[in-house]
Amino acid sequence: MKFKGRYLLLAGIIILLGIFAFSTLHILPLTLFPVQQKPDPQPQKLHDYYIISDEIDGHSLMYVPLVVNIGDEVITEENKRYKVVRIEENRAFARFVEDISLEEHKKK
Repeated sequence: MKFKGRYLLLAGIIILLGIFAFSTLHILPLTLFPVQQKPDPQPQKLHDYYIISDEIDGHSLMYVPLVVNIGDEVITEENKRYKVVRIEENRAFARFVEDISLEEHKKK
Protein backbone atom coordinates (compact mmCIF):
# COMPACT_ATOMS: atom_id res chain seq x y z
CA MET A 1 0.00 0.00 0.00
CA LYS A 2 2.84 2.32 0.85
CA PHE A 3 4.56 1.65 -2.48
CA LYS A 4 1.33 2.11 -4.42
CA GLY A 5 0.92 5.64 -3.03
CA ARG A 6 4.50 6.54 -3.92
CA TYR A 7 4.08 5.25 -7.47
CA LEU A 8 0.87 7.24 -7.90
CA LEU A 9 2.58 10.36 -6.57
CA LEU A 10 5.58 9.79 -8.85
CA ALA A 11 3.31 9.13 -11.84
CA GLY A 12 1.34 12.32 -11.08
CA ILE A 13 4.52 14.39 -10.86
CA ILE A 14 5.81 12.93 -14.15
CA ILE A 15 2.49 13.66 -15.87
CA LEU A 16 2.45 17.24 -14.57
CA LEU A 17 6.07 17.77 -15.67
CA GLY A 18 5.21 16.33 -19.09
CA ILE A 19 2.24 18.68 -19.48
CA PHE A 20 4.37 21.62 -18.35
CA ALA A 21 7.19 20.71 -20.78
CA PHE A 22 4.75 20.15 -23.65
CA SER A 23 2.97 23.48 -23.12
CA THR A 24 6.27 25.33 -22.67
CA LEU A 25 7.67 23.95 -25.91
CA HIS A 26 4.55 25.09 -27.78
CA ILE A 27 4.15 28.52 -26.21
CA LEU A 28 7.80 29.52 -25.82
CA PRO A 29 8.59 29.83 -29.56
CA LEU A 30 5.62 32.16 -29.99
CA THR A 31 6.92 34.52 -27.32
CA LEU A 32 10.60 34.37 -28.32
CA PHE A 33 10.02 34.53 -32.08
CA PRO A 34 6.85 36.51 -32.75
CA VAL A 35 5.24 36.13 -36.15
CA GLN A 36 6.27 39.01 -38.39
CA GLN A 37 3.64 40.56 -40.57
CA LYS A 38 4.32 41.30 -44.23
CA PRO A 39 4.93 44.99 -44.87
CA ASP A 40 2.09 46.89 -46.48
CA PRO A 41 2.49 47.25 -50.25
CA GLN A 42 3.59 50.63 -51.50
CA PRO A 43 0.62 52.72 -52.63
CA GLN A 44 0.38 53.17 -56.37
CA LYS A 45 1.55 56.56 -57.61
CA LEU A 46 -1.21 58.53 -59.26
CA HIS A 47 -0.61 59.77 -62.79
CA ASP A 48 -2.58 62.19 -64.96
CA TYR A 49 -3.23 59.50 -67.56
CA TYR A 50 -2.51 55.83 -68.19
CA ILE A 51 -1.53 54.09 -71.41
CA ILE A 52 -3.06 50.64 -71.72
CA SER A 53 -1.00 48.39 -74.01
CA ASP A 54 -1.30 44.84 -75.29
CA GLU A 55 0.81 42.50 -73.17
CA ILE A 56 2.09 40.46 -76.15
CA ASP A 57 3.08 42.97 -78.83
CA GLY A 58 2.93 46.20 -76.82
CA HIS A 59 0.68 48.15 -79.19
CA SER A 60 -1.35 50.86 -77.51
CA LEU A 61 -4.99 50.01 -76.86
CA MET A 62 -6.08 53.31 -75.32
CA TYR A 63 -5.16 56.31 -73.17
CA VAL A 64 -7.35 56.95 -70.14
CA PRO A 65 -7.41 59.80 -67.61
CA LEU A 66 -8.47 57.38 -64.86
CA VAL A 67 -6.52 55.38 -62.29
CA VAL A 68 -6.00 51.87 -63.68
CA ASN A 69 -5.80 48.84 -61.38
CA ILE A 70 -4.89 45.21 -61.95
CA GLY A 71 -8.02 43.30 -62.88
CA ASP A 72 -9.67 46.20 -64.74
CA GLU A 73 -11.18 45.24 -68.09
CA VAL A 74 -11.03 47.13 -71.38
CA ILE A 75 -13.14 46.75 -74.52
CA THR A 76 -11.46 48.19 -77.61
CA GLU A 77 -12.99 49.68 -80.76
CA GLU A 78 -12.60 46.27 -82.44
CA ASN A 79 -14.82 44.72 -79.71
CA LYS A 80 -11.96 42.83 -78.09
CA ARG A 81 -11.96 42.41 -74.34
CA TYR A 82 -8.68 42.74 -72.44
CA LYS A 83 -7.86 42.41 -68.74
CA VAL A 84 -5.13 44.50 -67.03
CA VAL A 85 -2.47 42.16 -65.61
CA ARG A 86 0.48 44.45 -64.83
CA ILE A 87 1.14 48.14 -64.18
CA GLU A 88 4.49 49.93 -64.52
CA GLU A 89 4.48 53.67 -63.81
CA ASN A 90 1.70 55.07 -66.02
CA ARG A 91 1.69 52.12 -68.44
CA ALA A 92 -0.74 49.24 -67.92
CA PHE A 93 -0.37 45.95 -69.75
CA ALA A 94 -3.51 44.05 -70.67
CA ARG A 95 -4.02 40.43 -71.72
CA PHE A 96 -6.48 39.50 -74.49
CA VAL A 97 -9.53 37.65 -73.12
CA GLU A 98 -12.08 37.28 -75.93
CA ASP A 99 -13.76 38.76 -78.98
CA ILE A 100 -17.17 40.20 -78.14
CA SER A 101 -20.04 39.68 -80.56
CA LEU A 102 -22.49 42.56 -80.46
CA GLU A 103 -25.07 40.52 -82.38
CA GLU A 104 -25.80 38.56 -79.19
CA HIS A 105 -26.75 41.73 -77.32
CA LYS A 106 -28.98 43.41 -79.91
CA LYS A 107 -32.64 43.81 -79.02
CA LYS A 108 -35.00 41.74 -81.14
